[in-house]
Amino acid sequence: MIGIDGRDSEQIARTAAKRWVVPMALAVGAAGLCSSGLAPAQQEAQPGVPSQVSDATAGGAPAPPGEPAGAASKVESAMKKAQADVERGLTPDYTIEFGDTDDWLQFTTGEWLRGHLRWVRAKGLEAGANVKFYSKQLYDETFGLSFVESIHCPNIMTYGFKGNISVSGKGMVTTNQVIIETEQGVKTYPRSELVSIVDGAPRERTWWSTQLSLGFSANAGNTNQGSVNTQWNLLRFDGRTAAYIGYNGSVGYADNAVNVNRHLVDFSVDLFLWPGRFYVIPIIGQLLYDEFQNYKLRAAPAAGGGVHVFQKAKQRRKHTNKFEWDIESALGYQFTRFLSSATGVSNPQNDGFVMLRTYWKLKFVNRDVEIEIDWRTILVYTTFGNTNHNGTAKDFEPSFLFLRTRDPLPRADGTVPEKNDYQLVVSLALSLG
Repeated sequence: MIGIDGRDSEQIARTAAKRWVVPMALAVGAAGLCSSGLAPAQQEAQPGVPSQVSDATAGGAPAPPGEPAGAASKVESAMKKAQADVERGLTPDYTIEFGDTDDWLQFTTGEWLRGHLRWVRAKGLEAGANVKFYSKQLYDETFGLSFVESIHCPNIMTYGFKGNISVSGKGMVTTNQVIIETEQGVKTYPRSELVSIVDGAPRERTWWSTQLSLGFSANAGNTNQGSVNTQWNLLRFDGRTAAYIGYNGSVGYADNAVNVNRHLVDFSVDLFLWPGRFYVIPIIGQLLYDEFQNYKLRAAPAAGGGVHVFQKAKQRRKHTNKFEWDIESALGYQFTRFLSSATGVSNPQNDGFVMLRTYWKLKFVNRDVEIEIDWRTILVYTTFGNTNHNGTAKDFEPSFLFLRTRDPLPRADGTVPEKNDYQLVVSLALSLG
């Protein structure tokens, strides 16, 4: 599953949620986030590490702007003490002494980031994003886990490990260990066994998030036309699985006659069975109704797998450019029922296909400028003319949707639908969870 900011998530729900577009419209929405801060050390920047830095303290543990100089030092000392206590052996009544009430990340460069840990997972809904973290200066940002030296979590989180092991509690992730304070006492696990971290205790409602966008545009006078569009997605992520469903609906009119009537549903389930680049997709597919493409129903379920190709970053003077890339492939079955069909044309039709999908995410200029590109080809090998493509290109506000059928079949009246459809939207969205 690709794209969400982020299955955010990412986009989740990837947005996670991260990949829905509709016709030109202005939508109304709001989003709320919490706060925190940054504490970088004066070291050479590395890819995947935030470029905003402040002066380091004399002790070597940097303090975030506006925070007490010893805040990062206290966290660093607390983590060193906990690791030393584990090495010496823990008593049954041992409790972890945390250095602060906030979450902290320490990067391999020595930089510290203060805020709230959203999640850690083997392969994010955003390409290659192993760690999602909110801070006051960077807002929601994602990092490769390989760039994170340690994690300080004084609040209850749920930690997932290999072997289908889940542990809830307050914890620390060091260079080679995960130390968790649970109701049954302090437990330790090798960091190499860590698969995921999700916010809160393992309650079902903490694993769900959703996003809704509504839009309307209209013209009256010499030209009478308008459109109503809705996009909605729902994501469930529990650390090992990510389930996603999204809806994109558009209805438009011109001169009191409907000229757009399209409804598209996307769905997928991703399984992160092991750390690394690869993941399993037991189900992925689309459902499409499009009156003017002559589709009463086009259903295309499939199963396959995906790979995170890479996450590249290049440090600039005042920002970091990032490029992320995922590829997915699946085998599936396509059922197509037309609203009408010409004489001699089979209706419905049943076909086999190969799905090829790719997802790019680019960030450039600064953290506020990015573009996501999601392209999917359904290569129908039994009836090549039924091969179809759809793609999205979007930022936070503008989005673009492209739908193509290689050889549209004629309607009962002999007319043939256009091969290509395009949509453009400018919108804001409401995100929950």
